[in-house]
Amino acid sequence: MGDFLQYVELNSYLHRLDPRTKFVFFIIMSVLTSFVKSGVALLFLFVVFLAIWLSGRIGKYMLVLLNKVKVLLLFIFLLWLVLGAFTVNEGPTIYRAAFSIFGNPYVFSLDWFDFYKGAVYSLRIFLMISAFYTVILTTNFSQIILGLQSWKVPYAVAFGVGLVFQIIPMIVQEFATIMEAQKSRGLEVDKCSALAKMKNYVIVSLPLLFRVLSKGHSISLAMHYYKLNFKVKRTSYKMIKATYSDAFFASVTAIATVVTIILQVNYYIQI
Repeated sequence: MGDFLQYVELNSYLHRLDPRTKFVFFIIMSVLTSFVKSGVALLFLFVVFLAIWLSGRIGKYMLVLLNKVKVLLLFIFLLWLVLGAFTVNEGPTIYRAAFSIFGNPYVFSLDWFDFYKGAVYSLRIFLMISAFYTVILTTNFSQIILGLQSWKVPYAVAFGVGLVFQIIPMIVQEFATIMEAQKSRGLEVDKCSALAKMKNYVIVSLPLLFRVLSKGHSISLAMHYYKLNFKVKRTSYKMIKATYSDAFFASVTAIATVVTIILQVNYYIQI
């Protein structure tokens, strides 16, 4: 489970899908979660994601992902609580008090709607990240490039996109490794104040920067030694072809998208 951010070799329908089908799924879900702000619509989309993960046998890996990003999601939730504390909303109120600073009146208002906003934005971020890792866990580097090339995308662009899908998980994995190393040396990151946590993350970011630069240098050297030439026309022993499973998955994606948009229109609450 240590390499949960990398491609996982499994015999599941998700792994057997055409990489183009999964790439379109990623694009659609990224766009969808970027504008959907209805709690009902997002909950429906989460159920769809959950069904995909469980049927694709990657549910346990998504649980690990949730555990890794829980600090980020909690920060987003608390941020919206703080921002909403100085905005008076309609609806049930938990606590409200008026006060003044230097003669200027202010109102502190903690409403149930603030919890709703925090939960909505946290769920949106998690679904955005999950769409990316659903593709990463079930599609290897060569499949991504092969799928893009079949769309007549230039090899240089296809290689670059595939490399991005590889590098981002590597960066996150490096960050996790550095965090574990710092914790073993006594640096407390989780159980401390918000100010101390920010300071510690800055400390951790410096070695991460050098590790990322080192990884980039290694990749650059490998490309140079293997004399990678994007102008050379390439062929592949493996051919990709859409099947009935791809048609079914595409249909589920399309139906889920339409239902999510309908729920967004009918149950949207101004945030």
